[in-house]
Amino acid sequence: MIPLVISCSTCQANSLYGGGDAVGWSIFFLLIVILLVASAVVFCMIRIARRSREFAQEEEIAMLAELHSSQSISH
Repeated sequence: MIPLVISCSTCQANSLYGGGDAVGWSIFFLLIVILLVASAVVFCMIRIARRSREFAQEEEIAMLAELHSSQSISH
């Protein structure tokens, strides 16, 4: 059985009357769901940051190429 240290007071009170194993597993399941959602959010944020950085680099390269071509035309 999962320790009741990580459970809320309602779950602790209900486990005293029986069904402690079910309460423990429900807490464990909810913990897994929360961790999956949090990791999905972090993954999306990292992916957005990487794409943003790549886009900024591509824009900088294009601007430098345009500046270089305009300078070579004027000379």
